[in-house]
Amino acid sequence: MKTIMYHYVRKSDKNFPYFRYLSVENFKKQLDFFGQKFGFVKYEDFLALCENPHDEHIFAKVKNKILPSFDDGFIDHYNFVLPEFLKRGIFGLFFIPTGVYERQKALDVHRIHYLLGKIGGGGFDERS
Repeated sequence: MKTIMYHYVRKSDKNFPYFRYLSVENFKKQLDFFGQKFGFVKYEDFLALCENPHDEHIFAKVKNKILPSFDDGFIDHYNFVLPEFLKRGIFGLFFIPTGVYERQKALDVHRIHYLLGKIGGGGFDERS
């Protein structure tokens, strides 16, 4: 089993010209490629493997398949990834940080991503 981890899957935003993300169109192309080349782990097989991690029969079913995962629970995952998964019958894992809800603000790493996405990083050096 191969796990592919994604963060930002979204449409471009002219307000953030330097933001690094995977476009929805390229994400769909990746799903096409992974589906044709490897196939995806099925939900039932994933659960069976979790319950029986040493079962060679289950392991053989998922051995070369793709398991997509998504960090940070972005609205983009709901808006763009989930509909594509439902359409294609793909299972994936979504990891949602609870600190965002406890603190009622974005994680520092994402605040930095948005700042760099807005102004770029080329003007920074060790004296800044």
